[in-house]
Amino acid sequence: MTAPPTGRDSAPRTGRRRLTYFHGQLLSAQDLRQEQGQFLARLRLHNLALHGYGVAYGLWTRPVPPTAAECPDPERTAPWFEVTDGLAVDQHGDEVIVPCGVRPRHDLWQLLDEDERCRALEEIRSGRDGVTVYLTIHHCEEPVDSVRAVYTEACDGLPRTAYAHIREGFALRATTRRPEPDSCDPPCPCEPPAEGAPERHGCGDGRIFGPGLLLARVNHVRPDRALAPEQIHPEVRRPLSRRPATVITRISWPHGGRLTTQQARVLLGERGLRIRFSRPVRTATLQDPGIADLFQITGGRGVHGTVMRLETRIETDGPDDETTDRITIRQTDIEYLNDGDRIHLVLRTPFVLDICGDPVDGTHTGGLVPQPGGPVAHRPGLLPPDGCGPRTSGTPSGAAGVFESWIFIDNHRPDPDAEAEAEAEAAAEPTERTDSAADDSETLEGQP
Repeated sequence: MTAPPTGRDSAPRTGRRRLTYFHGQLLSAQDLRQEQGQFLARLRLHNLALHGYGVAYGLWTRPVPPTAAECPDPERTAPWFEVTDGLAVDQHGDEVIVPCGVRPRHDLWQLLDEDERCRALEEIRSGRDGVTVYLTIHHCEEPVDSVRAVYTEACDGLPRTAYAHIREGFALRATTRRPEPDSCDPPCPCEPPAEGAPERHGCGDGRIFGPGLLLARVNHVRPDRALAPEQIHPEVRRPLSRRPATVITRISWPHGGRLTTQQARVLLGERGLRIRFSRPVRTATLQDPGIADLFQITGGRGVHGTVMRLETRIETDGPDDETTDRITIRQTDIEYLNDGDRIHLVLRTPFVLDICGDPVDGTHTGGLVPQPGGPVAHRPGLLPPDGCGPRTSGTPSGAAGVFESWIFIDNHRPDPDAEAEAEAEAAAEPTERTDSAADDSETLEGQP
């Protein structure tokens, strides 16, 4: 009686198989295709399970002026752009590579399909200053090198000529449709596509495309206008990870700024400290006492250094909503703010869970979260976690640190810019917003 195999000699019957080579073995084209396919499947599973999907490095989108060949009329321009070299992994686990020295240049308007261009032109003629376009990059495969088959098996059904190689590359596409939000977990490459949704789709010229990765959002695109750097927003793309950390993307006050007592009372009590997150967070995790604290540290002449906690509450736009992407921290008591005091905000973001159940990474690295009147882009040499765009909270490792910020009370040297901005925001009335206006907002008054 033979004992059952154990250890390395045992495997479930549903496990993957690979070829075992020996002298005199007859291999068919189907055997080699299966061997290649199972190694590709392993690579895709490795990429998604260990790294997730998104942009690993590079792939920046930059505007370029049209050349004389494409635009003979000097009075007319076009939205030309280029994409730098880089590497990304798409939702199938395929690697999307733009090699060094290859900077694809395209007219963004021409990348839109004909129907979208017609709709966009109607909006522009109705008075809208351009449309919002989303640029994506796709893994692409194309059969190349047609050769004549030397031998054809009767049951193989191969034509007299066949393609000898498959060339892998990339393709750029653009659309005016807002992309769907990313799922919490990377998709499994072994799972079949959803019913009615093909796993891949061709473009009609023999190429096969994988799912697209968002590279940039471009605002106010017109067919007769060149692109400017401020129109391109690369911060919307996903960095390579299994679950990108939810971070703080904007605040409504000048971090480290100096305000008068009146300005601070308007900011803390009437308007509140408004914070926006990159993804929705669970409102239930915001209700626990101690999530947010506002401290008054006395300063100036006389007794100083005393720390007092101001009474606050956290408000959301919809109190009954399960998730929200913005909150308002408002002072509820009437403590007087004296000259020289410092108001210190502490938001314990590790206790705030996002829609996927992960803690918010609130580390206020460098105090560079965009604020009213402040620079939208990062300071030179201080890159944000994903390497581009405005600086958010968070670190590349996703440490989920506590968010802290502060302002100073200074009645002797008020900041004219902060005073004018505080008065303007206090007098601003909420208006109805369109999608493009919401995307362009630089303050929390017009968040999407």
